[in-house]
Amino acid sequence: MSGDLLLLLTPLRQALERIERKAKPLLNDPDLLEQEEGQDLLDVICMQFLAVGEALKRLEKLRPGLLAASFPEIDWKGAMGFRDVIAHQYFDLDAEQVLLICQEALPGVLDAIRSLEARSRQPS
Repeated sequence: MSGDLLLLLTPLRQALERIERKAKPLLNDPDLLEQEEGQDLLDVICMQFLAVGEALKRLEKLRPGLLAASFPEIDWKGAMGFRDVIAHQYFDLDAEQVLLICQEALPGVLDAIRSLEARSRQPS
């Protein structure tokens, strides 16, 4: 892998890690969503998911098929599409669904991006 991927993968990983950090309090106490602090965390999570979706789309454009070939078990199309759902249906988002995505899908996506980032750091 080339070093040009690092320019995309590093901020992508950082955004995913930020989602993970911000989701923890909400996953531990979903009632927090009823407070402004919880709503603020959800806003940060959604904003980061927007950035992640954009980065995944750029990565797919830069290296078509890389994600699916390297990690076929992950729903990359869904991960990219979630950005569109957030952008176009923000006021209709189900906070529980967002948290379910954080709990169920985020760990695999984060592991995959970390792996790609590590591979791109290795000399060719």
